[in-house]
Amino acid sequence: MGVKYKAQLGCVNHVLPSMPASIAGHLSLNTPVGSCVDHFGRVWLADTAHNRLLVMDAELETILMAFGSTGSGDRQFNMPFRLLAHPEKRHIYVTDIGNFRVHILSYDENTITPISTFGDTSSVDLKGPNGIVYYRGQLCVADEFFEGPDGVSRLVVFRDNGEYLYDIHQITGYKTPVELLWPQGLSVDRQGRIYIANTGFNTVVRCDWQGKGVVFSSTGKPYLDGLELARDVAIIQGKVLIPGGKSNAISVYNQNGVFQGALAGYFSPIQLTEFPQENTFLVTEPILASLQLHKVNLRRVQHGRDIYPDVLVQVGDERDSKGQLHFATSAAGDIASDGRSASAAQSPTVMPWFSREQVGHLEQQQEKLLKLTEIPGMPTWLNMGLNWQMEWMQRWQRSWLSLLMPSSNSAEDESLWVVDAGNYQLQSTDNLKSNSLRSTSMPLLPGSLGITSLTPLNPFPGQFDPEIPLLVVSNFLSGIVTIYQYHPFYKELIPYTAFGSQGHFPWQLNKPQGLAIDPVSRDIFIADSGNNRIARWRLNRLGIVGLVDTFGILGDGDDQFHTPSDIAVSDDGLCYISDQFNHRIQVTDVQGRPVRRFGQPGYGTDDDHFLLPTSVEFEQGYLFVSDLVNRAVKVFDRNDQCVSSFAAFGADSSKGQLWMPYLMHVRNRRIYLPDCALNRVNVYHFDAGDQA
Repeated sequence: MGVKYKAQLGCVNHVLPSMPASIAGHLSLNTPVGSCVDHFGRVWLADTAHNRLLVMDAELETILMAFGSTGSGDRQFNMPFRLLAHPEKRHIYVTDIGNFRVHILSYDENTITPISTFGDTSSVDLKGPNGIVYYRGQLCVADEFFEGPDGVSRLVVFRDNGEYLYDIHQITGYKTPVELLWPQGLSVDRQGRIYIANTGFNTVVRCDWQGKGVVFSSTGKPYLDGLELARDVAIIQGKVLIPGGKSNAISVYNQNGVFQGALAGYFSPIQLTEFPQENTFLVTEPILASLQLHKVNLRRVQHGRDIYPDVLVQVGDERDSKGQLHFATSAAGDIASDGRSASAAQSPTVMPWFSREQVGHLEQQQEKLLKLTEIPGMPTWLNMGLNWQMEWMQRWQRSWLSLLMPSSNSAEDESLWVVDAGNYQLQSTDNLKSNSLRSTSMPLLPGSLGITSLTPLNPFPGQFDPEIPLLVVSNFLSGIVTIYQYHPFYKELIPYTAFGSQGHFPWQLNKPQGLAIDPVSRDIFIADSGNNRIARWRLNRLGIVGLVDTFGILGDGDDQFHTPSDIAVSDDGLCYISDQFNHRIQVTDVQGRPVRRFGQPGYGTDDDHFLLPTSVEFEQGYLFVSDLVNRAVKVFDRNDQCVSSFAAFGADSSKGQLWMPYLMHVRNRRIYLPDCALNRVNVYHFDAGDQA
């Protein structure tokens, strides 16, 4: 019995040209996180999911050097995360989070030389080195996944040569000690005070190098709270900048703790690095797979207003090459056990009624949009909007052309469907080859997230082919759920019907995520996470969708939820719900009446300890749980006993490792687990042995 890694879906485009080389058109990034500027003014970038570092010129026009590959050697990484340039020495520090260590690299104008690694000895035993800062000969590292008493994390202090000095387990000197939970980014101000993005509690904490809290005068507390999220913190131009402090923005405070306003127009920014040019800084957007140089005078951020910085440069090609995924979130369907290959797509031949001149006109429009996105000084919101418009135009062009060009693909080829959310499309494949995915839908709305397949008990009016299941897709941003069907002429998925809207009334949805179909009634169950409830909808014989019921409210009681993210329905009428922020699994009947619950908060890869369990599936008598922070797939029997598991944190594609697994899908003991940060779908197999 066991869960074994089998394959990955989603091809990787990491080949670089001979260097030095132009960045434009040559650089496909995969969830970049860390950045820094060295003594020559060059920009270093951690291309995290590609396990390498890139060095670019100060203009961000040319790739000068690349360093690193996947592994555990002195020139290898498993998720290089944060970068720090030593202010006096020609040294770069790299937190290698998947290898539980920190690298010291030496550099000159033409070479990069590894000096040493530290933190992975038994006496220190880093569990998740993330943020790193320097001050007066010492380094401080945020050990994100360290498990101390009551599960709290720690900071670890070293000399700048990697010699271990001491730990900081809690911030003292306040009324009560301030605990650390999943600390990520760190920063220091001119006085050497440390600022900690204390992500698990959505706060930014300030302390000295002994761990004594330094209060903000405006609040009388050594931390800033009321944040939506604290993914990082940076001291730039004397201000405290917090990516994620507000949704799609960077919150700005002064060093007294007074909220000034926000830098708006972002998607999901993480590391900020001050740039040598006046009023400029670097921003990594991991989900957008880009590094950006922005300009703004932070003195203008005041009175709580939002300011839109100008985008001077944006680095990173679109992740839309054939077979690539960009923010894969969920899957439905299955791949045939015979492993037959998908039909090869024929070269397109333009039909007589769609001239090459018309195709050329569409291409010219795309080129005009592309040139607009390259204009220096463009506001972030306009730059992002033009990029989205260009991507949509490209998708619509490909979809429209597919209606007028012959294709060898047939409906029978489409077996596994994947929500490729960053490319606004569904992709499909019928085999386990990494490059076999292909686009099979008209463009989806931004925010499409969850998917499940629905086979009605009886065909619906207007259903083109009752033999092909309908696909149900949730949209996290709009609260709308769309039901798609396969069109045999267009050879695309097109909408059949839709329901829901954004809101809090019973017939509305707020941030819907996972979906499930009742195998008996064919009702649609939705994890309505923003409303902290489960919604149940039904299609009648005319194909009209109506609300049946909702159950659950915010809380931690038997019939309460805190951000339920997914649901599975068994054939004996039980609902299994990943009650994410309560760190447990709830079991109810289909009417929502509590049956039982199990699980407890904590680290653990082969038991019922959960930390943000994100997804659940029920198949053939087993419950499958994807446990986010533990990076584990756990299998439970009907007695809620863990009978098997697989756990691996990192970005090594050969080992089935995980970074940000999202909504899992299980069919015929095959586990499909999309990882939205690694931009791939990991495929595992569960062998139940004699207990099947």
